[in-house]
This record gives sequence, structure tokens and C-alpha cells, in this order.
Amino acid sequence: MHQSQVVDGKAVTIKKKFVLALVAYAVLGILAWTTLSDEPIQILNANIRLRTGTLLILGLFAFRAGLYYWRTRIEDERAGSKPIED
Repeated sequence: MHQSQVVDGKAVTIKKKFVLALVAYAVLGILAWTTLSDEPIQILNANIRLRTGTLLILGLFAFRAGLYYWRTRIEDERAGSKPIED
């Protein structure tokens, strides 16, 4: 059902997409940590450090990717199809 798509004749599974997404978020996190200053910025009445805020947002995206991955695996198991492992 959700398990694979064909791109250039090759199957791209949900697990591969999830791993690639996590690698991309890790690279973005490393780049953000090394290039952004640690200056505090004021949002409403709170001082938030720029690096911390950026890493928090990237972490939320990674968490969302994890939820999508687990949801599709559970849906596929309930539909009766066996998850494809690579």
C-alpha cells in the first residue's frame, strides 16, 4: 500500500525515505550549529537563542517524520501486508 514507490526503476521504501530524512535533518542541524551565532533573540517576552530555536524546529520536523513512518507501518500491518525491510 504505502510501502514503496518506483523511482528510475528502483523501489524506494518508506524505511529508506525515513532514514534519508533523518540524515538530512542531522546535516541541517550540524550546519545550523556551526554557522549560526548563539545570540539571544526576543520572541514575545522570552529570550531564545538562535541555535537552540533552529535545532528545536528541526527536531520537531524529525519527530513528525518519525510519526509518519510509524503510522504507515501500523496501517500496513493492519491492512495485512507484511512490511518490507531493507
